[in-house]
Amino acid sequence: MSLDLSIIIVNWNTQDILRDCLRSIYEQCGEIDLEVIVIDNASTDGSVEMVKKD
Repeated sequence: MSLDLSIIIVNWNTQDILRDCLRSIYEQCGEIDLEVIVIDNASTDGSVEMVKKD
């Protein structure tokens, strides 16, 4: 599989912003083959669980 785009997001306790960011990426990228990698820095606000769930 060849990807058109890789996006790396670094996160620390910004669950709401991260949710909006991910939603926007998937809404705007349409048919582009992409991967999104979220790097979390020991968040305590539920960010990790939100990414796994959504």
